[in-house]
Amino acid sequence: MAISAFRPLSCAMLVSGGFLLSGCTGADVSRAFGLERSLPDEYTVTTRAPLSMPPSDELGAPNSNAIQRAQDTNPRMQALETLSPNVALQGADGTDSAGQTALVGEAQVAANAEDKGEMGRADTSFVDKLMFWHGGGAGNLVNGKAENARLREDSALGRNLTQGATPTVSGPKK
Repeated sequence: MAISAFRPLSCAMLVSGGFLLSGCTGADVSRAFGLERSLPDEYTVTTRAPLSMPPSDELGAPNSNAIQRAQDTNPRMQALETLSPNVALQGADGTDSAGQTALVGEAQVAANAEDKGEMGRADTSFVDKLMFWHGGGAGNLVNGKAENARLREDSALGRNLTQGATPTVSGPKK
C-alpha cells in the first residue's frame, strides 16, 4: 500500500520537473547537466601586456622620456611586423640591432673555421669480418651436364636420385 502512495507523487514530480525545465533553453539545460562545456577561445588576441610584479617596492617616478616597452607597440607597428618580419629585426633607424650584428658575426666565424674532423674512411675490417665470409672457399661447383645425365640414368633405372656422387668441376687453385 505504501508503494501505491508514491506513484502519484512521483508522477507529479516528473510533470512539475518537465514544466520547470521547459522555461529553460536547450543550451542552458545541457550546460547545467554538463553536456556542453565552455572552452576558452585560443584564437583570442590580448592587446595589453601581462602584469608583473616589480623587483622592489620602490618605484621610480613616471618619466615621459622613458623608452617604450616592446609589449606596448602600437597596433599599426604590430601589423607591419607581422607582414614584414624584417621590420622587427631592424632597429628604428633601419640598421641591424647590436644583437643581430653579434649573432651574424659569430655565425661567420664558425663558417670560416677550419674543419678539424677526419674525413677519411673508417677502419672497416671488423665490420667486414662480421658481414662477409673469409673462410676456406665457397664449396664445390656442380658440373651441370654430368649431373643432368646422372639424374636421367638413375630415373631410367629406377634408382633413388639422392644416392650417388654428384659430379663437380674443380676450379683454379688459389
